[in-house]
Amino acid sequence: MTNSTILKSSIPPDLLQSVQVGTLNYSYRGVPCQKNPFDLALYTKLIYELKPATLIEIGTAAGGSALWFSDLFKTFKLDCQIFSIDANQSSSLELENVKFLQGEAEKLERNFTQDFLCRLPKPLLLIEDSAHLYETTLACLRFFDPYLGLGDFIVVEDGIVNDMVGQQYDQYENGPNRAIATFIEETLGRYEIDRSYCDYYGENVTWNTNGYIKPVTGI
Repeated sequence: MTNSTILKSSIPPDLLQSVQVGTLNYSYRGVPCQKNPFDLALYTKLIYELKPATLIEIGTAAGGSALWFSDLFKTFKLDCQIFSIDANQSSSLELENVKFLQGEAEKLERNFTQDFLCRLPKPLLLIEDSAHLYETTLACLRFFDPYLGLGDFIVVEDGIVNDMVGQQYDQYENGPNRAIATFIEETLGRYEIDRSYCDYYGENVTWNTNGYIKPVTGI
């Protein structure tokens, strides 16, 4: 995948905008979650198959997705610790398997030391859902690269901003997809896009376009 071959979503524009309205208004157990049916289903499939022991979520917002992940792990009887970090951490949720952290996506070393990351139980599921900007997403991917190996998984959220119409989406300048392309190119074959998730419902019928990524070599 190169910057010139970024694949867009095959969802028709009118339907895309309609689903986005619902996504932005979606809540889980009364907490804003902002996930759509495609990705809720894909995450359920991924977590059941991957069975992660650690989940790191970059971008907490109101904490609805952390709550949903927490409940899903309990449903599957998986012992998984969740770390959810946000620069403006404001979640008041208290969950036994979730630790909410305050920190910036481009300064992750302040929260995650080398020793801490090396001791994390595997597999690791990394979810990058912060600013959706090229520099921020790429910084996150580069930061975690030394700690990811076979069996781990990355999800880069909201590449769909490249398919959305409106000035509010133009500001992202296709950041997630561009960062994914750069990261895969510069890591020289260590990662590949898992299209079995991206294209499960049709080509990039997901808000995480091109964003399901797995290491294909060890550390």
